[in-house]
Amino acid sequence: MVPKLLSIPMVCLALSVSTGAQAANLVPDQAGTFVTYCAAHFADCKSKILEVDVATMASALVAKKGAQPCAIPEGIDENAATKQILAWLSKHKNVDAMKTADGIRIAVKDLWHCRAKIGDGSVPGGPPAKTGAFVAYCPTHYVDCANEMVAVSVAVTVPEPPKHCSPPDAVETKEMTTAVLGWLGQHQETYNLPTNDGITVAFDHLWPCH
Repeated sequence: MVPKLLSIPMVCLALSVSTGAQAANLVPDQAGTFVTYCAAHFADCKSKILEVDVATMASALVAKKGAQPCAIPEGIDENAATKQILAWLSKHKNVDAMKTADGIRIAVKDLWHCRAKIGDGSVPGGPPAKTGAFVAYCPTHYVDCANEMVAVSVAVTVPEPPKHCSPPDAVETKEMTTAVLGWLGQHQETYNLPTNDGITVAFDHLWPCH
């Protein structure tokens, strides 16, 4: 799985949150009112929480090298994370008057103590943590796998200069996904690698840049 800081679910974000981004901008801006609103608008509130989570990780990228963001850890399902954060906010009335985003950040920090991931970082039912299992998973979960590859393609550009290659801008997501799965399918030596490492190796071979 892509390290959250690097995947910045920024991209993933773009893919998984975009459908609710507009609604997320309409949720109450005070934590206490936000919790009340969420009882009837769970999807909107989940979008807001993911929006705040992405902003937290984006800020870490421009901060000092090695900065570890207090974000929702890898391995936590988005719905489960949203429910835990809302339960925390509901219980801690002292944050009711705070800005919604500030309350969410405090909840995340208190719930997970800035851990980067839970277990191997994979979400039950989501893309597997190992390359071999990922390849087997993708024929029936194409969108999830495409999103994972898009996230990796952004993650590898974060170091300056980049240590690995990424698909050229002209390569569409479908073309990239098909090419990577085809390459991995022929290179079983990658199957014990973490999924993001396997995808990165495929990028380096399919679109060499060095």
